Amino acid sequence: MTHTALRAGLVATTAAALLLTGCSAPGSGQQNLTFSLYMTADSPARAVYEKLIADFTHETGVAVNMTYDTTNYENNIKVKMAAGNLPDVFATHGWSVLRYSEFLQPLDDQAWTSDVNTALNTSMRDDQGHLYALPVEYTVAGIAVNQDVVEKAGVDATAINTWDDFNAALTKVAATGVTPITASGKSSSAGNMADFIASNAFTDAQRESFLGGTFDTAAWSERVLSHVQDWRNAGFFNADYVSASLDDMASQLAQGQAAFALVPASSILATTLKLNPSANIGFIPIPSDQAERFLVGGEGIHSFGVSKSSKNKEAALKFVAFLAEPDNAAAIASALGSYSGLTNVKVDLGVLQSSYDAWVTPAQLPTKPFFDRVYLPNGIWSTMIATTDSVITGQASPDQASEQMKLQYDTLFRQAR
Repeated sequence: MTHTALRAGLVATTAAALLLTGCSAPGSGQQNLTFSLYMTADSPARAVYEKLIADFTHETGVAVNMTYDTTNYENNIKVKMAAGNLPDVFATHGWSVLRYSEFLQPLDDQAWTSDVNTALNTSMRDDQGHLYALPVEYTVAGIAVNQDVVEKAGVDATAINTWDDFNAALTKVAATGVTPITASGKSSSAGNMADFIASNAFTDAQRESFLGGTFDTAAWSERVLSHVQDWRNAGFFNADYVSASLDDMASQLAQGQAAFALVPASSILATTLKLNPSANIGFIPIPSDQAERFLVGGEGIHSFGVSKSSKNKEAALKFVAFLAEPDNAAAIASALGSYSGLTNVKVDLGVLQSSYDAWVTPAQLPTKPFFDRVYLPNGIWSTMIATTDSVITGQASPDQASEQMKLQYDTLFRQAR
C-alpha cells in the first residue's frame, strides 16, 4: 500500500533509461541484474542504493542496473508481468502476496528470513506461510506533521483523538495563514488519504461486506469521502494541489508552509529532512470518529522480490541476501526514516525517533492494515486515487465518487472469482 510521484519531466527521463550500472568486472561474460524500485529521484535512499550496488559488484563481479520510478511504476510492472519480462529484483511496494506472489520466487529457504518481524506475517505471508519479499522497510504510518507549525497555531497534535479534533486543528492552522493539509494531484496521495481514513472507519459488518463482494457506497461516502469534501470546502488543501508532486509536498512541510500530510511517513519525511535538516517533523496517530486512534502498517514500499522467471536467479538471490545484511538494511531504513522489517537491524531514525518512541515502540495503539490491501479487490487502487481526487478537485460529490468506486469494485470482484 504504501504510492508516490516524480515531476513529469523527471519521470520521462528516469523511466526511459537505466539510471545506474554497478561497477563491473572485466570480460565480455559479465552477468547483469535488473533492479527496479518504487522511489523518487530525490530520495535520500538513492545514494545508499548506489553505494551498496557498487559494493556488491566489487564483491561478486555481478553488475546491477537500477531503475526507479513512481508515477508509472505499477503500470510498467503490470506490462512486464503480462510480457513475462519482469526485472530480476523489483520492489513489491506492499503487494508481494496479493498481486505478485505467482510471479515471485518463494524465499522461505533464505537465511535472513528467520529475522523477519513476525508482525509482518499477516501482510507478507500467504495462507501456506510462504514469504515472497525482503522487507527492508516495515511501514508503520500515521499523519505526517510539522511540529513547529502546529505549535505556533496553538495546537497540541498529541491530543488529536477524533476527526472533529483534527478539523479544529486544521482551522487553527488556517488562521495563521499556513496550509493545513498538503496533498499532491500528481501522486497517489489522494488514495493514501482515503486509505488512512477507511482503515478504522467501519463496523465489523461493513468490513465483512467489503470483503465479501458488496461495496457499501453509503458507508464509503459518509465515513470516508465526506471528510475529504469537508476539507475541500473549508479550503484546507494546498492551492497547487493539481500540479503538486510528492517532492512539492515534502518541500511545503520542510519550509513550514504546511502542517499535515496524510501519506506514509517513509514516503515523505526523509525527503523533507533532506530539504531542511532542521525541520521539526514527525507523525501522529490517525484519529477516528470513535476517538480510537490508530496506526496503519504492513509491507513497505521498499520490499524486494525475485522474479520466478529470472534467468539470473542465483545472482538475484545473492543480491537480495546482500541487501538483508544488517548493516546494509540499516543504511537503507535510516535513509528512508523507517523501521526495518528485520528484527536484527537497528535503525537510527534521527529526528523521527521521538515519533516512533511515542507511538510505535510502546505497542499500545492498534496497527490496522492498509484498507485496500485486505478489503478491496486487487486493481482498485488507481480508481481509489481518481475518485478521491475528484472530490478534492470538486469534480464529484462523495456520493458520485462512491458510485464510481462501486462500479470498479464490482467489475474487479467478478474477475477475481
